[in-house]
Amino acid sequence: MNQRRIQLADHRGRDAVVALVPRQRSGETQYADTDGSTVRFSRVARCTEATGWERLRSEHGDPELIAHALLSGDPEVDMETVGREIGPCDRVFVDGQGKPLYSARPVEVVYDSTGHETTRRDPVNVPANLVPEVPPVWSGRLLSRDEAVRRYAFTRAYQVRHTNALEYDFLHGLAAYLEQQDGLALVGSGPRGAGPLITERNATPMKGFLEGRTRGDRYLLVLHLAAFELRPPEEEE
Repeated sequence: MNQRRIQLADHRGRDAVVALVPRQRSGETQYADTDGSTVRFSRVARCTEATGWERLRSEHGDPELIAHALLSGDPEVDMETVGREIGPCDRVFVDGQGKPLYSARPVEVVYDSTGHETTRRDPVNVPANLVPEVPPVWSGRLLSRDEAVRRYAFTRAYQVRHTNALEYDFLHGLAAYLEQQDGLALVGSGPRGAGPLITERNATPMKGFLEGRTRGDRYLLVLHLAAFELRPPEEEE
């Protein structure tokens, strides 16, 4: 697997292509139930094709009739299958009648803020922009940690690392600057360095925030990615 890389700019007007490494949780964490027994995660069957919602709707039609059928006979439960542990599975796409689709055309469905569908269109391939064709620029926008965690929902984090001495000097200086400023720097695309980051082709656009710390000759740089901004609900009139 090829290592993911990103081209960063700093406050001194320098830029470099450096490595991104996913931050992994320690394997020492274990979960236990109230009796102290080790918890393990498994996949179980929820329903079958014959007991799914689509089949019930085709057989009974009216929702009121479906409700009576659920109360009287539990047609949504297959006692021999539901709850049984299953192994690895392959995803199969089906049509409205539950038949497998052997050739499907992907369609991009756009929804508005209320969840209603607005349009359908052919999907467009959006390339990654971590290493742009033109050198990136320093956005100059710094946020405090308190403000960042309250405004954005962070869903992913990468550790930024060097692969040679020049990259080390660049990243150590950037980490020291961020530590001195005690804030997170907005890292993005576009002419102002504030546009969204796309980590891979057709990935969700995200906002990037760079956090830096140092300890002597050692440094830590973490790129936090936020999928969306947290906003208070609008007050109804």
